[in-house]
Amino acid sequence: MRRIIAIAITAAASVLGIQSTARTATAPASAQEGTVEVVRVLDGDTVVVAGWKERVRLANIDAPEKSHGYGKPGQPFSVQASRWLERELQGKPGVTIRCVDSDRYGRKVCNFYRAGQHVNKEIVRSGLAWANTSNRRYLRDRSVLDAQREAEAARRGLWADNKPVEPWNWRHECWERRVCAAH
Repeated sequence: MRRIIAIAITAAASVLGIQSTARTATAPASAQEGTVEVVRVLDGDTVVVAGWKERVRLANIDAPEKSHGYGKPGQPFSVQASRWLERELQGKPGVTIRCVDSDRYGRKVCNFYRAGQHVNKEIVRSGLAWANTSNRRYLRDRSVLDAQREAEAARRGLWADNKPVEPWNWRHECWERRVCAAH
């Protein structure tokens, strides 16, 4: 019932040309901002939000790839990235979200915040994800690069590896060309 009311308010506000401030904990997938419940972490940069049909990608970042079955092995630090994100978001109260885009698969691309922290930036600062520089469109918040430089300088997480491979290169080299970096 609350969802129907929230949708009706949003629709009425749209017709009147005003923005609605009504938000629910399980906002419809069309919402761009609000409080959400992360019910599952799929990997270091993708989550499931209660009440949303599509998976949600974290904006500005790309985390090490988890295994996708035979012929698609996982990257070093993929499990650590997923666990870090679980500790920060899964089932935690007070998670807010600001969506900035949708990806080619129809998933919302969003920034997550909790306890005064920009979670997307913090996973990069911890050394468990990259600032997504694979395409200019994917990095909207350039401060994520500062977090990455900080992690790299401190040799945190994946930066302890002498030659960490960016996920976009891992997918191409390892999964498509079948030339996986030895670690």
